[in-house]
Amino acid sequence: MNLKKMKKNNKKKLIYCFLGLFIIISISISIFLLSDSYALFSLSKEVDGKITVPENNYCLNHGFDRLSDCILIMENYSTTMEDAKSYITSKGEGKFDQIAPTITYRETTSEMNNNNGIITTTNHFTLGTGYTFNSSTGLFTLTNYTNDDLTDKYIGYYTCGGSTSTYASCTDMYQIKNYIVTTDSNGTTTYRITSAIKHTYRAVDALDSEIGLYKTKDDVGETYYYRGNVKNNYVSFAGYIWRIVRVNGNGSVRLIYSGTSTSDTGSKTTIGTSAFNDNEQDPTYVGYMYSENKDLNIDQNLSSNYNSFSENAKYYFSNAYTFDEQSETFKLSGETIYGTWTEVHEDAIANYPYTCFGTSATGSCTVLKKVIHYTNPYTAVVNLLSYSSTSYEETLQNTTDSTIKKVLDTWYQNNLLNKKDSNNNSFADYLSDEIFCNDRTINTGTGYLLSPITTYGPYQRLITMNAPTLQCSQKSDQFTVSELNGNGKLTYPIGLLTADEVAAAGGRYSSVNTQFYLYTGNAYWTLSPYSFSPSTTNAYISHISATGYLSAAGVSTDTLGVRPVINLSKDVKISGGDGTSSNPYIIDNIK
Repeated sequence: MNLKKMKKNNKKKLIYCFLGLFIIISISISIFLLSDSYALFSLSKEVDGKITVPENNYCLNHGFDRLSDCILIMENYSTTMEDAKSYITSKGEGKFDQIAPTITYRETTSEMNNNNGIITTTNHFTLGTGYTFNSSTGLFTLTNYTNDDLTDKYIGYYTCGGSTSTYASCTDMYQIKNYIVTTDSNGTTTYRITSAIKHTYRAVDALDSEIGLYKTKDDVGETYYYRGNVKNNYVSFAGYIWRIVRVNGNGSVRLIYSGTSTSDTGSKTTIGTSAFNDNEQDPTYVGYMYSENKDLNIDQNLSSNYNSFSENAKYYFSNAYTFDEQSETFKLSGETIYGTWTEVHEDAIANYPYTCFGTSATGSCTVLKKVIHYTNPYTAVVNLLSYSSTSYEETLQNTTDSTIKKVLDTWYQNNLLNKKDSNNNSFADYLSDEIFCNDRTINTGTGYLLSPITTYGPYQRLITMNAPTLQCSQKSDQFTVSELNGNGKLTYPIGLLTADEVAAAGGRYSSVNTQFYLYTGNAYWTLSPYSFSPSTTNAYISHISATGYLSAAGVSTDTLGVRPVINLSKDVKISGGDGTSSNPYIIDNIK
């Protein structure tokens, strides 16, 4: 080969090398942008059929330094507020009869073995011959089910792991392969499923048909709320990471606590755990604040099914009782009998009707049961005797802080009020006093008597109507610091999300959602009352489950995560950022 030809070939090789290197670099940049700056592609404006990638600090470069303005501008990389609002309005409102984003679930199975018990209970099981799986909600539902003790005839049956019809649907279904039964010295029988095939779900497809900002009304104007698998609503403020929930009608910005890093998940996105209230034996205790003006309610004769006891345990029943007003408790007196509900129910109903369903003869209770009818081994028809609120209006007087309010107020004092920025301003100076809605409007029941069941406004809107609202209709439930825009009962402008805000963001009752921005893999409280149940004598508040769906939890029996919610003033400014996890909005000042 002559020298001229060799040089020509070497030149070709060099060109190919540079071309290959260019392609590799281009692909790498594309992957980085797609994975680390989601908003640049999925939310950017199209011009002449081509996607434009805005520069960093888009808002500041186009003259928008207020956070509330920047949030709207960044939805479609608009250049005017009119264009931004017009674009968001054109999307309409969310489809609240489904989660956002729309997710397809697939069933997976695995074999489990544990001699200490995969599932352990002293109660009976809800057992079915089969099940169905809903690929839209991620829930399994038992078919042809019954409630019974676990025996050999139920090998091969399916269970959610609990009792009563409440446990006919679940996210984890078990097919029973083996079990053991033990009885302790007190005669309490325990059932342990030691081998089973576990059926669960996995998300295989997420369609971002609903993502980003949508418009509706709140109590002060037009609010713009985030919905779906949002990736550009991160804010760095006061040393913590927050997620933007919405721009309120007056331009202030609602944030929910999300930890100290944009990569935090699970319990790291909370400030800890808490009960909602220390008591729950009265509808009063669904209140973020409440009033305890009480009296004896022993002559209501309002019967209800009560099933919050075990069919295998032995209980005391008596022919008389006493009440201690100082401790607000009932105690059995007079003659007593002892046995399981099935063993003694006839004698109890006829002669010894009073019970706490307690296993100690000297025990006390805040709600006494007067048994009047036998339904089955784990259900009694009872009259409920209580020392409880005298009227619905009294429960709304808001004189006493809830347990969770005390937790939030303490955190606010330590982490916002008493901490300052580089300009020696308290971080509390950045905040706006906006409504936190503890909606106690009545759907069914009385709101103060223990029977019949009380359900509240959020229950009606989100379960029966699929119609969340960001308005709060009852002034006593509009928790604010100032009386100018609410009830004026708060000490500090901090609270929790409502179940309606969760639904607006993409959550639903009994529909798994592991893709929307409020999912963390950890259960945490909302501010929305759900119900008071006579069958358990428990008050319930809505919460987001560990699998991302709305559900109800007992205000004192359940201890869940706490995620503070605050509102930044409409005048708060940013010094940079585009809201992504790699480049969150940085709060600068309020001048």
